[in-house]
Amino acid sequence: MTDSPLQVFTPSDPGIQKLISSILSEIYQRYGLDLSGDPAALQRIRAGAEQAYRELRVNPHAEIDLPYISANSAGPIHFKRLVTRGEIGLSPDSSADRPSSRAGDEQRVQPEKVRLQLPERKPVVTIALMSLMTVIYLLQLLTGYLYHQDLPAALGMKINEAIIDGQYWRLITAMFLHGGILHLGFNLYALYILGRTVENFFGHWRFLGLFLLSGISGNLCSFLLTASPSLGSSTAIFGLLAAEGVFIYQHKQLYGERFGKALWQITQVAVINFIIGLSPGIDNWGHFGGLLGGIAFTWFGGPEFTLQGAPPVVRLQDRRPERRSGVVFIVELILLIGLAAWAIISRR
Repeated sequence: MTDSPLQVFTPSDPGIQKLISSILSEIYQRYGLDLSGDPAALQRIRAGAEQAYRELRVNPHAEIDLPYISANSAGPIHFKRLVTRGEIGLSPDSSADRPSSRAGDEQRVQPEKVRLQLPERKPVVTIALMSLMTVIYLLQLLTGYLYHQDLPAALGMKINEAIIDGQYWRLITAMFLHGGILHLGFNLYALYILGRTVENFFGHWRFLGLFLLSGISGNLCSFLLTASPSLGSSTAIFGLLAAEGVFIYQHKQLYGERFGKALWQITQVAVINFIIGLSPGIDNWGHFGGLLGGIAFTWFGGPEFTLQGAPPVVRLQDRRPERRSGVVFIVELILLIGLAAWAIISRR
């Protein structure tokens, strides 16, 4: 039996648990955030701790880098620092826990570290959409106070009878309206968390197209399958969730061993929100339609990245030009308009 450089460990190893606890404690001390009850954050922290633990088996130190691990009122929170062997209970001597070589003095070749340059775009469309929704909600409150009626909602929410009578704009405007401060706050938070990541990889115009098509698709699905009035940006937000899932699936070679965990995490979030959507007063058909719209646009018009450059610095190169995304946007929009026209004519 030959010696193997691989060392087996499980997520329950004391060193990993100690490192996870240390990260949670540091985040709490720095930002006052307790992430121990946040499943998504815990999943990312555990993945980072496991990767660092693997590196520390053969290196004296490792780096943990967790961008956008969470957010507070001041903005996004990043966590990045070096971890030493002694912190997780390994011998500070970098050779102490390495498997012995039969040659004794044989020099081991360490893998070359590669730094991946990711796109760096400011989430200007995400912030603009959040600002627009906030302004519209303030108008809803103002008209309710002055006229005792929520005029933006009365004129723009999805009401099937009004759409059949010719008020087609409701299939668009409904995604910018909200039914209360909690409704608005939840959707703004979800848009902030998902929008920054998706916009960073998709680009500004492609992200805007994704958001609009997902919202229209969700409202149209709701129009076709339920008679209940509805409003809210969750139709478009479910499209962003679907886009991130499709993006992970189409780039599984870039995610490597993290692919399964990343895709499973997105799937869990979608399933949990669909279960929550079974509650009275929530338009799950709108969510479903937004999900389909996001999948269709991303599958045919989303970014398609490949690695360019040579170690130690490589970068992501998008092989799918944005003009193709524009064509996909127009084609999908025409299909949605045709489906809406057929549904409206058939119900008159």
